[in-house]
Formats: sequence, C-alpha cells, structure tokens
Amino acid sequence: DLSRHDFIGEAQFTLADVVTAGQVLTKRLTSATCRSCGFVCVNGEEVEESKYDVFMQLSARKLDKKDFFGKSDPFVEILKAQEGGIFTVAHRTQPIMKTLNPKWREFVVPMQKLCSGDLDRTLKFCVYDWNRSGTHQLIGQATCTLREITVDHSGHCKSQLELFNPAKRPKKDHKHRNSGILYFDHVRMNPTFSFVDYLRGGCEINLIVAIDFTGSNGKPTNPNSLHYNNPYKDNEYVSAIKSVATILADYDSDQQFPVFGFGASSPLFGGVSHCFPLNFNFDVPEVAGVQGILDAYHYTLSQVEFYGPTNFSSILDKAMEYAKHPNQHDQQYQILLIITDGIITDMEQTVDRIVKASTLPLSIVIVGVGSADFSAMEILDADDTPLINRQGVKMARDIVQFVPLRQFQRQGVNFSLARETLAEIPGQFISYMKSRFIRPNPPVSRPPQEERLQTFAQGQTLYPPPTVPYPPPQQQPPSYSAATSTAPYPTAPLHPTYLTGP
Repeated sequence: DLSRHDFIGEAQFTLADVVTAGQVLTKRLTSATCRSCGFVCVNGEEVEESKYDVFMQLSARKLDKKDFFGKSDPFVEILKAQEGGIFTVAHRTQPIMKTLNPKWREFVVPMQKLCSGDLDRTLKFCVYDWNRSGTHQLIGQATCTLREITVDHSGHCKSQLELFNPAKRPKKDHKHRNSGILYFDHVRMNPTFSFVDYLRGGCEINLIVAIDFTGSNGKPTNPNSLHYNNPYKDNEYVSAIKSVATILADYDSDQQFPVFGFGASSPLFGGVSHCFPLNFNFDVPEVAGVQGILDAYHYTLSQVEFYGPTNFSSILDKAMEYAKHPNQHDQQYQILLIITDGIITDMEQTVDRIVKASTLPLSIVIVGVGSADFSAMEILDADDTPLINRQGVKMARDIVQFVPLRQFQRQGVNFSLARETLAEIPGQFISYMKSRFIRPNPPVSRPPQEERLQTFAQGQTLYPPPTVPYPPPQQQPPSYSAATSTAPYPTAPLHPTYLTGP
C-alpha cells in the first residue's frame, strides 16, 4: 500500500529509452514541491526465458565477530552480475540474531530473478552483520555461479565457499585469513509452470456468473436504475458482463456458463431467492456463450420483482458445488463473477464460505456497480489482512478480487476493468495447483469458440416454465423500502425466441 509510504519523486521514461541508453539510464526525480529530488538509475538487459524456481538453504560457520559487546546478527545478500560489471540484489535473507554459526531458513527465488536464466552468470554472496540503523557491516563475500553449486550429471557441486572481507588486508608474509565459511546445505531447481502452460494442457476454466437483482438497484423501467435498458448505452451490469466474461469465455472448453441471480422474487420459484438460475431451469442452469448470458439477463428483468437483502452465502454455496478437486488428468478451475450494487448483509456467513472455498479450485471476482459503500468488499478482497472465519480458521490463500466498475468507466476504457479483475487469477490458480502437486498436461488442440458454441446450442430447449414445485423460499419477501414498487412487476409470458444459446 503506497499510501503508507512517503513520496519522494518520480521520473518517466520508455523502454526504448532504457534500451538505447547504453549501460545505465539516469533520470532526475521530480515532484510538485521539488524540482530535483535525486536521481534514479536504470540498467536494462535482455534475459533468457526460464521456468525454474531455485530452492536454497544456507548456513555459515566461524563468522567474524562484528559487535563489540556481543556476537554478530548475520544475514545473506545474493547479488547477480549484470552488463557493465554492475551487481544488483536478487535476494536477501532475514537476519539471525547473536550467532556466529547461523543456519538460515530455506528460501525460493525464481531462476529468472536470481540469474536471468543464465546458469553461468556470476553470483556474489555477501554476509553482513545487521544493524538497526541500517548501516550493515560486511563480514565477508564470495562469488560463484548457479551451475557450480547445483549437482551436475556426475553428482558433483560446490558445497561451501570461503568468505573474505576486502577491507582485511593480509599482513606481510601471512596468508589472507577468511572471515568464515558459507555452506550450501542444499540447492535444487524445480520446474515452474505458468497459467498458459495449464491452459495449453487442456485445463478447463469454467465461468460462473451471479447478478444482483435486489431492490436497491432501482426499478429497471426507471432511467436512473442500474438495470435500466438504455437502447443507446449499456448499463453497468451489461458493461461488466461484456468486459470480464468475454475475456474468460475463450478459455472455457464447452462454452456453458451457469448464470444465477440473487435477491429477487418471482412466482416461477415461489418467493425471494438468493440463488436462482436466470433461465429458470434448476436442473440445467447453463447458457451458451456471452450472448447467452446477456439474453438470460435481459429476459430475467421482466420475470422477477426486485427485493433483497444482498446475501452472498447462497451463491458461494452453489459455486462450491461446482468446484470439485481436480486431479492430474482431469483439471478444472472455477471463476465466480459476482456483479453487485450494495452492502452485503450476511458478512459473517460470507467470510465463512470464502475461508472454506480457499481450499477449492475457485477464484471470486466481485465487480461493484453504482456508488454504494463498498468497504465490506475491500475487506473480502483480503489483500492486506487474511480472512478468518468464526471458528478462528484463516483462509488458505487469497481468492477474492474486488473492483469498483465506475472507477474504470471514468477512465473510459472497459478493457482496463477486465485487466484489473483478472490480474490476480493466474497467481491464485498457480498457488492452488502447486498445493495439489498438479502439473500441466501435454498440449492439446481445442476447436474454435464458434464450433464449441454450435455444439452446445444444438438440442437446447426454450426457457422452461416450472414443471415441478421448487423448494420453498428461505424467507418471505421483506416489507422494507429497498423494494422500489409496492406491487410486483408484471410477469411476462415465456416466449419461444428466448433460447439458452445464441
């Protein structure tokens, strides 16, 4: 969170500036209150692609004592050589207090970050004595390459390095005494996989959509309603569907999207429901393609009466039914897109569901429409503070991303909304697959999206009227002012043109 830090200055430049600058690009930092706040130096180089993580554990023995009244507080800083003889920090361990024989915790560094994918690039290992003031003292340093400290085909590798301090000059006729020994307890390289690797291997990304039909949205015939169907401009719900769902649709193998609504009442399901399919088919809630989502959404506007309150727990329960644990051969991952306008009223129940869902192959994207108070959504986002349920269990991983739609509409670019809402999904996806030790399958071919849509659309039925009684509603329609009309909306008859696919 940059708001917690002091702003010093800024400098603007392009990638072309870095490439054409030679070894180092130097730019002056400026701010509104200072014309010269210092300089920033940028070194750029072309790197090789590397898909490995380097796991490393280090220890040291007989380090020099740096503190006058006690032992040293050592930590290791690993630097990689760059063009022009410059060294930049690739990793830094935590200090271990008051010891000359430290053993640091195992850490992992992407090979790209550690050595730019080059096994023969020089690495410098510097051991420092940590000081609270920030003026850390060098104990000793040594250089090697990643290739030298990893086991080769013959099973040999360097297991230790002597540390020397350049400031300690040997006396005449005496050998330069080392400042300690750095040991490589273990170094291994594990392959790492990207989101794209899994998609190429046939992993199915399935989209589930949930839309808010509570009374706080306003009556859809009112031009001020968030659900108003303006023939000249998409409303915020349609804009969110087009921006986010269109991106995800390309990764869905069957183009079948379960679409649900919440917070509405209808004779078709006998009262207020916090989870009902927009095609009113409780057995087959899927529609075909993004156009099918839009068709079902517009159809539902004339079939339900907006009520409330805004509850997420039933929608999350439904999403978790779809999120079954995958295996190596059957890889699936669910993304729940919730489009809502209001403050949720079942916060504790929602937190409980999200904590439970954090162990499942599921990510949740919440798009806020309108100008309501979305502070509760920021809590659910959990970027800074992990969610804890009522039993004291902390979420296993971050699975929620919240984005207010109007913030991006002011920028005039809907694709920036899609970029923001999908930015965290690859990381969430990879963290889940790693936790289950699932690797990508070999690449498979997949038919074009148009062919998949046609396959699904064949044999689909009309939006059906209920043929069997649905389960009774969880609660009766509340009599509070969120409902914008005193009488139910008229229920339009089912029409044969409303298909579950385009």
